[in-house]
Amino acid sequence: MAGGKMSPRQKMINMMYLVLMALLALNVSKEILKSFHLFEQSFNSAAENIDAKNTATMGALRKQMEEKPGKTKPYMDRAIKVQKIADDFVDYVEGLKKIVEDLYGGEDARTEEGEMIAADQMEKHANYFGPENKNKGVEFQAKLNKAREDMLAILKPDPSDTSFNIKDDKVYQEALAACQLWAKEPTWINDNLVHVPSAGVMAIFSRIKNDAKTLESDVLEKLAARVDATDYKFDKLEAKVLAKSNYVMEGENYEADILLVASNSKSNPTITVGGTSVNVEGGVGKYTQGASGVGIKTFAGKIVIAGPEGAQEFAFSNEFTVFKPAATIAATEMNLLYKGIDNPMSISVPGFAAADVKISAPGLNLKSLGGGKYNAKVPSSTSRMVTITASITRDGKTKTVGSQKFRVRSLPQPTAQLGGLRNDGLPKGKASIGAQTTIIASMGAGFAYNLKYRVNGFKMIMAYKRRPPVMASSSSGVLTSKMRGMIKSAKAGDRILIEGIRATESKYGFKANLSPIIITIR
Repeated sequence: MAGGKMSPRQKMINMMYLVLMALLALNVSKEILKSFHLFEQSFNSAAENIDAKNTATMGALRKQMEEKPGKTKPYMDRAIKVQKIADDFVDYVEGLKKIVEDLYGGEDARTEEGEMIAADQMEKHANYFGPENKNKGVEFQAKLNKAREDMLAILKPDPSDTSFNIKDDKVYQEALAACQLWAKEPTWINDNLVHVPSAGVMAIFSRIKNDAKTLESDVLEKLAARVDATDYKFDKLEAKVLAKSNYVMEGENYEADILLVASNSKSNPTITVGGTSVNVEGGVGKYTQGASGVGIKTFAGKIVIAGPEGAQEFAFSNEFTVFKPAATIAATEMNLLYKGIDNPMSISVPGFAAADVKISAPGLNLKSLGGGKYNAKVPSSTSRMVTITASITRDGKTKTVGSQKFRVRSLPQPTAQLGGLRNDGLPKGKASIGAQTTIIASMGAGFAYNLKYRVNGFKMIMAYKRRPPVMASSSSGVLTSKMRGMIKSAKAGDRILIEGIRATESKYGFKANLSPIIITIR
């Protein structure tokens, strides 16, 4: 593209085009590859919770073995078997991860943050899992499906074992319906191993391990349930924890009374709350109160029972906290504020009104809009990182309840395009080019903020293949009649270079010099 019989200027323009396209491709690639690493981290964190759950279930089974060994042994034997199947398969997957890492550098395959250095590479592992290397992908797929079938088979009825009380396929079918460990599709190898970059393969490995451990967890729970390994039932005695509050802030003390409560399932005492009778079932009052209005709610009442000396009354009171349901969902690497523009924010603490929450944000101009809504403006002098802290005052004491760091960045430059034609470097038809009348500047459809730029001027150079180039200027974003004539006279292979593009943002007055537009006429 930069060779042949072309002027030095034309060669330079062509080289600028190649560099621009390479940079655009690199930016898209980095964003996608970063998401693969975040998925891998998320799967690894979830694996710890699954392992803890499986450990607890096995602990409950061991306790039952001590108390009821004869009844528990058939289920414990099967639990040990399913653990071994899952552990062997997970070890196999870990081995594959090590092989892929070795293909891309071994111990030096990852950065200090754990990301694959060759995150976008796929040739080496594609060869390993593809037919060029004796179909290692086929072996992996077969092992995955066998581990799935072997773990599920443990829940099938066994007529030869009368102590095993699973007599039909109901439990097996429940586990089968919930199972996510599956690789039966004929395109599974290509979709998950061959046509995926190394960072994506690592995330898929972590997900498959989680699917195997989740199936193990489901099988273990179903085995434990057959011997009541996770159920603790009492007829007349119950351990109760009466908490001062079930809503406790970090740093405060959780306070509760722990006691043994006796109840008679044969009698129904009279229980009232605020003078209104409560439904009693098996000696236990069933109290329900609608939760409305954020804050602490209290209630009180009494229990009346018939004693040997007549009716006896026992007063009680309690409280609970009402708060609006809230979820905190954040991309940990995308906590970002832009300098010079309004950054809308929502800050709240569940259980507390917005007026009770105090916000500290050094380095920011933070304006409250009411109802937990804020507008953050970042001065140009602010450093690359700021921290926003929320605190509340309770019982006369002020306590920090949360903080979040945000990266501070200058706004990226807008991009320019000729009318409705994407600035993608691909050749365009002369008719579609001639139909355009303006130069448009924008931040792109994916940018979070609605910033509107207006083009103030530009130059257009028509680089003809067989005659000298011609240049024209515009003092606005509209193509002049001379420019339209230049386009009309162009032929296939001629190139249009639009440079010196100046634009101004309508709300904030930002001025920007945009990258050039290069179009080849098809």
